[in-house]
Amino acid sequence: MKTKMGKVFVACVLSIGFCLIVSRWSTLPAAGSDYPNKPVSIVIGVPPGGSTDMAARVLAQFMEKQLKQPVVIVNKPGAAGTIGGYAVVSAKPDGYTLGYFPGSGSIPEIYSYFYAAPYSSNDLRPVCRVHVPVITIAVKADAPWNNLKELVEYARKNPGMKFGHIGKSTLQYVVMATISRAENLRMIDVPFDGDSTMVPALLGGHIPVGTPVLYVIKSLLDGKKLKVLAVCLQKRAPSAPDIPTVAEAGYKLAYVPFFGLYAPRKTPDEIVKKLDDVVRKIAEDREFQDKNKAMDMPVEYEDAASFEKYLVHYKENIQSFFRNEGLVK
Repeated sequence: MKTKMGKVFVACVLSIGFCLIVSRWSTLPAAGSDYPNKPVSIVIGVPPGGSTDMAARVLAQFMEKQLKQPVVIVNKPGAAGTIGGYAVVSAKPDGYTLGYFPGSGSIPEIYSYFYAAPYSSNDLRPVCRVHVPVITIAVKADAPWNNLKELVEYARKNPGMKFGHIGKSTLQYVVMATISRAENLRMIDVPFDGDSTMVPALLGGHIPVGTPVLYVIKSLLDGKKLKVLAVCLQKRAPSAPDIPTVAEAGYKLAYVPFFGLYAPRKTPDEIVKKLDDVVRKIAEDREFQDKNKAMDMPVEYEDAASFEKYLVHYKENIQSFFRNEGLVK
C-alpha cells in the first residue's frame, strides 16, 4: 500500500514540476523579442575616413537612437572588402554583428577573376539597401567638352584617348567600357589605386578623363578646377541636380553601385525585420537625408525582399558584362 501511495506521490510531483516548466517556457520572450540588449557592431571593409566610412557612421548614429543601444563601426579593410565580409558571415547569427557592404563585399563570387573570397553571397542575408554612391565622369575645368556627347565625339575622332578608373571590377571601368563598346570607341583604360591617385593625374593632365566619387572632388568643382560631364546613376543625384546622368545620355548601365546592410545567413526573421523597419524609419528622417546629401551619398532605401531580388539581377548583369569582357574564369 505504501509503495503504491509513494508512486502516486512521485507521479503528482513530476506532473506539477512539468506544468511549472511548461508555464515558465510559455512566459519566456520569443527569440529576438528583446533584441537588442547589448551593443551592435557594423563591419565595413574599408579604412576609416572615406565617404563609405562616413556614411556608415551616420547610419550607425541614427540606428543608436532607434535601437536604444550603442552601434559601433568596425573597420576591417583589405582583400576588396572580403575581410570584412568574412567577419560577418563567420559571426554568430544573432543580429549583433552586421555588415555594410557594396557589391564586392556582398557578392564576391562574381569577382572571382580578380580575387578569391572564403564565402559567397549565400552566406549573407540582405537586410536592406541604404545608399547609392555618386560616381562621376570628370574632366579638367578648361577641357573643351561640356557634356558626354561632346566627349564621345572627340574620342571617336581621336583613338587612344585615356580614361582613369580604380580597377576593372569597379563601376568606373564598367561604365566607361560600356560607353566605348556602344560607340565603337578605342579608348585606353588606366587603372589607379584609388581616387587619391587618380585625381592628381587628372589635374596634372596625365589622363583627360577620370571617374572619381563626387564627394572626393566637390571642393575642386567649387574651385573651378574640374567639371563633371555625367554621374553614373539612373536618376540625378539630390546633391547635384544640374548634372545629367549616364542613363540620360542613352547608355544602359549594367548596374548601379549600392551599399546595403547585411547579417549572417541564419539570423532569425524577427531580428532582420526589426533592423529593416529601423532603417526604413531612418531613411525617411529629414535630418538623415540632409546629412547624406551633404556627403553626396543619396539615400535609396529598399526593403529586404526587394533588395534580395535586386541583388539577383545585379549578379546576372555584372556576370554578363564580365563574360563579354573576358573577365570570367
